[in-house]
Amino acid sequence: MRGRVVCVLLLSGCASAPVRHVTRVDATSETDLSGDWNDTDARMTSNAMIEQCFASPWLVHFTEKQKRAPRIRVRGITNMSNEHIDAQVFVKSIERAMINSGKVRVLAQEGSELNAIRREQNDSASGLQSDNSAVSVANESGADFVVAVRIASIDDRLGGHRVKFYKINFELIDPSTGEKSWIGDHEIKKFVDQAAMGW
Repeated sequence: MRGRVVCVLLLSGCASAPVRHVTRVDATSETDLSGDWNDTDARMTSNAMIEQCFASPWLVHFTEKQKRAPRIRVRGITNMSNEHIDAQVFVKSIERAMINSGKVRVLAQEGSELNAIRREQNDSASGLQSDNSAVSVANESGADFVVAVRIASIDDRLGGHRVKFYKINFELIDPSTGEKSWIGDHEIKKFVDQAAMGW
Protein backbone atom coordinates (compact mmCIF):
# COMPACT_ATOMS: atom_id res chain seq x y z
CA MET A 1 0.00 0.00 0.00
CA ARG A 2 2.81 2.39 0.95
CA GLY A 3 4.57 1.67 -2.38
CA ARG A 4 1.38 2.50 -4.27
CA VAL A 5 1.03 5.86 -2.44
CA VAL A 6 4.64 6.79 -3.18
CA CYS A 7 4.14 5.85 -6.84
CA VAL A 8 0.98 7.97 -7.08
CA LEU A 9 2.75 10.95 -5.47
CA LEU A 10 5.68 10.65 -7.87
CA LEU A 11 3.39 10.44 -10.88
CA SER A 12 1.33 13.41 -9.73
CA GLY A 13 4.54 15.39 -9.18
CA CYS A 14 5.72 14.60 -12.70
CA ALA A 15 2.34 15.45 -14.17
CA SER A 16 2.37 18.94 -12.61
CA ALA A 17 5.90 19.80 -13.74
CA PRO A 18 5.85 22.60 -16.33
CA VAL A 19 6.84 21.76 -19.87
CA ARG A 20 9.17 24.29 -21.50
CA HIS A 21 9.31 24.89 -25.22
CA VAL A 22 11.99 27.13 -26.74
CA THR A 23 11.44 28.67 -30.16
CA ARG A 24 14.05 30.72 -31.97
CA VAL A 25 12.74 33.98 -33.41
CA ASP A 26 14.22 36.75 -35.52
CA ALA A 27 16.32 39.05 -33.32
CA THR A 28 14.50 42.09 -34.74
CA SER A 29 10.99 40.70 -34.18
CA GLU A 30 8.70 42.45 -31.72
CA THR A 31 8.32 40.39 -28.55
CA ASP A 32 6.54 41.73 -25.50
CA LEU A 33 6.04 39.33 -22.60
CA SER A 34 5.75 41.56 -19.55
CA GLY A 35 5.08 44.93 -21.17
CA ASP A 36 8.29 46.31 -19.66
CA TRP A 37 10.97 48.15 -21.65
CA ASN A 38 12.78 45.79 -24.02
CA ASP A 39 15.11 45.63 -27.03
CA THR A 40 12.29 46.48 -29.45
CA ASP A 41 11.55 49.69 -27.55
CA ALA A 42 15.23 50.65 -27.59
CA ARG A 43 15.56 50.02 -31.33
CA MET A 44 12.32 51.77 -32.33
CA THR A 45 13.04 54.76 -30.10
CA SER A 46 16.60 55.13 -31.39
CA ASN A 47 15.52 55.05 -35.03
CA ALA A 48 12.65 57.49 -34.48
CA MET A 49 14.75 59.97 -32.49
CA ILE A 50 17.70 59.93 -34.90
CA GLU A 51 15.34 60.52 -37.82
CA GLN A 52 13.85 63.52 -36.01
CA CYS A 53 17.23 64.82 -34.93
CA PHE A 54 18.84 64.71 -38.36
CA ALA A 55 15.82 66.35 -40.00
CA SER A 56 16.34 69.40 -37.76
CA PRO A 57 18.11 72.55 -39.15
CA TRP A 58 21.13 72.23 -36.82
CA LEU A 59 22.73 69.55 -39.02
CA VAL A 60 22.54 71.60 -42.22
CA HIS A 61 23.82 74.70 -40.41
CA PHE A 62 26.80 72.81 -38.99
CA THR A 63 27.83 71.04 -42.20
CA GLU A 64 27.53 74.24 -44.27
CA LYS A 65 29.65 76.18 -41.78
CA GLN A 66 32.25 73.52 -40.91
CA LYS A 67 32.32 71.69 -44.27
CA ARG A 68 32.34 68.32 -42.54
CA ALA A 69 30.11 65.90 -40.65
CA PRO A 70 29.69 66.64 -36.92
CA ARG A 71 31.32 64.37 -34.34
CA ILE A 72 28.90 63.17 -31.70
CA ARG A 73 29.36 61.37 -28.40
CA VAL A 74 26.46 59.67 -26.62
CA ARG A 75 26.54 60.22 -22.88
CA GLY A 76 24.93 57.83 -20.41
CA ILE A 77 21.19 57.35 -20.07
CA THR A 78 19.41 58.95 -17.12
CA ASN A 79 16.83 56.37 -16.10
CA MET A 80 13.98 57.94 -14.16
CA SER A 81 11.59 55.07 -14.89
CA ASN A 82 10.33 52.60 -12.31
CA GLU A 83 12.19 49.65 -13.81
CA HIS A 84 15.70 48.52 -14.67
CA ILE A 85 16.79 49.51 -18.17
CA ASP A 86 20.11 48.32 -19.57
CA ALA A 87 21.66 51.65 -20.54
CA GLN A 88 24.36 50.12 -22.73
CA VAL A 89 21.84 48.30 -24.94
CA PHE A 90 20.04 51.61 -25.51
CA VAL A 91 23.26 53.60 -26.05
CA LYS A 92 24.47 51.10 -28.64
CA SER A 93 21.11 51.28 -30.42
CA ILE A 94 21.48 55.07 -30.62
CA GLU A 95 25.07 54.86 -31.83
CA ARG A 96 24.18 52.27 -34.46
CA ALA A 97 21.30 54.38 -35.80
CA MET A 98 23.61 57.41 -36.01
CA ILE A 99 26.41 55.56 -37.80
CA ASN A 100 24.02 53.87 -40.23
CA SER A 101 22.58 57.26 -41.18
CA GLY A 102 25.94 58.25 -42.67
CA LYS A 103 25.36 61.85 -41.57
CA VAL A 104 27.56 62.05 -38.46
CA ARG A 105 30.67 60.51 -36.94
CA VAL A 106 30.27 58.79 -33.58
CA LEU A 107 32.99 59.02 -30.92
CA ALA A 108 33.73 56.49 -28.18
CA GLN A 109 31.84 56.85 -24.93
CA GLU A 110 33.45 58.49 -21.93
CA GLY A 111 34.49 56.05 -19.24
CA SER A 112 35.34 52.40 -19.85
CA GLU A 113 35.13 52.53 -23.65
CA LEU A 114 37.35 55.60 -23.97
CA ASN A 115 39.74 54.28 -21.30
CA ALA A 116 40.14 51.02 -23.23
CA ILE A 117 41.19 52.98 -26.33
CA ARG A 118 43.65 54.99 -24.25
CA ARG A 119 45.19 51.80 -22.86
CA GLU A 120 45.66 50.50 -26.40
CA GLN A 121 47.31 53.76 -27.37
CA ASN A 122 49.62 53.58 -24.36
CA ASP A 123 50.68 50.11 -25.45
CA SER A 124 51.42 51.25 -28.99
CA ALA A 125 54.82 52.41 -30.15
CA SER A 126 53.74 56.05 -30.44
CA GLY A 127 52.12 56.23 -27.03
CA LEU A 128 49.28 58.57 -26.13
CA GLN A 129 50.01 61.73 -28.02
CA SER A 130 47.65 64.54 -28.89
CA ASP A 131 47.53 65.36 -32.58
CA ASN A 132 46.45 68.91 -31.73
CA SER A 133 43.10 68.41 -33.41
CA ALA A 134 39.55 68.07 -32.15
CA VAL A 135 39.49 64.38 -33.09
CA SER A 136 42.25 63.34 -30.68
CA VAL A 137 40.96 60.55 -28.44
CA ALA A 138 42.82 62.20 -25.57
CA ASN A 139 40.79 65.36 -26.03
CA GLU A 140 37.55 65.15 -24.01
CA SER A 141 36.14 68.09 -25.98
CA GLY A 142 36.67 66.23 -29.27
CA ALA A 143 32.91 65.95 -29.73
CA ASP A 144 31.11 68.76 -31.50
CA PHE A 145 27.93 67.63 -29.76
CA VAL A 146 26.96 65.25 -26.99
CA VAL A 147 23.64 63.45 -26.71
CA ALA A 148 21.91 63.32 -23.33
CA VAL A 149 18.96 60.96 -22.89
CA ARG A 150 16.38 60.80 -20.13
CA ILE A 151 13.75 58.08 -19.71
CA ALA A 152 10.70 58.44 -17.46
CA SER A 153 7.72 56.13 -17.11
CA ILE A 154 4.23 55.87 -15.65
CA ASP A 155 2.82 52.49 -14.64
CA ASP A 156 -0.96 52.46 -14.18
CA ARG A 157 -2.65 49.28 -12.97
CA LEU A 158 -6.17 48.18 -12.15
CA GLY A 159 -7.07 44.56 -11.59
CA GLY A 160 -5.59 42.56 -14.43
CA HIS A 161 -5.15 45.62 -16.63
CA ARG A 162 -1.94 47.59 -16.93
CA VAL A 163 -0.84 50.62 -18.93
CA LYS A 164 2.87 51.34 -19.37
CA PHE A 165 3.80 54.80 -20.62
CA TYR A 166 7.37 55.84 -21.46
CA LYS A 167 8.61 59.34 -22.22
CA ILE A 168 12.10 59.54 -23.73
CA ASN A 169 13.80 62.93 -24.07
CA PHE A 170 16.86 63.54 -26.27
CA GLU A 171 19.01 66.64 -26.04
CA LEU A 172 21.84 67.58 -28.40
CA ILE A 173 24.30 69.81 -26.54
CA ASP A 174 27.36 71.79 -27.64
CA PRO A 175 29.91 70.80 -24.92
CA SER A 176 32.00 73.93 -25.43
CA THR A 177 29.13 76.35 -24.75
CA GLY A 178 26.45 74.24 -23.05
CA GLU A 179 24.00 75.41 -25.71
CA LYS A 180 21.21 72.99 -26.56
CA SER A 181 21.08 72.69 -30.34
CA TRP A 182 18.11 70.32 -30.51
CA ILE A 183 15.55 68.74 -28.17
CA GLY A 184 13.28 65.88 -29.11
CA ASP A 185 11.06 63.34 -27.43
CA HIS A 186 9.48 60.00 -28.14
CA GLU A 187 6.56 58.29 -26.41
CA ILE A 188 5.65 54.64 -26.05
CA LYS A 189 2.35 53.43 -24.59
CA LYS A 190 1.48 49.79 -23.99
CA PHE A 191 -1.75 48.22 -22.79
CA VAL A 192 -1.29 44.84 -21.13
CA ASP A 193 -4.37 42.75 -20.36
CA GLN A 194 -3.84 39.87 -17.97
CA ALA A 195 -7.25 39.49 -16.38
CA ALA A 196 -6.81 35.85 -15.38
CA MET A 197 -3.80 36.51 -13.14
CA GLY A 198 -2.67 39.15 -10.68
CA TRP A 199 0.53 41.13 -11.06
